[in-house]
Amino acid sequence: MTLWIAIGAIALISFAFKAAGPAVLGGRQLPARTRSVLALVAPALLAGFVVTALAGPGWSALDLTLLAGLSTVVVLRLYRAPMPVTLLGAVAVTALLRLWTG
Repeated sequence: MTLWIAIGAIALISFAFKAAGPAVLGGRQLPARTRSVLALVAPALLAGFVVTALAGPGWSALDLTLLAGLSTVVVLRLYRAPMPVTLLGAVAVTALLRLWTG
């Protein structure tokens, strides 16, 4: 029961924070610089999540096969490969390295 109360409280707080922005700004637009910074927040957070998931706590669980797969994604995207090709390439590199290293 306590868990559901906590979930409900967090949902209400989240809604309040999301509603506060339009309520405070009214009909005004955010400055262009602020909008450009906000547009970069999600990719930065995602990159942080990927790094922490890849490295583990204190860089103790670094999986080099995953690092090679992510590097494959970066290289293929730089060469403008389609997303399905990029994903298949990353999976193939990761799987082959895991087979090779045991």
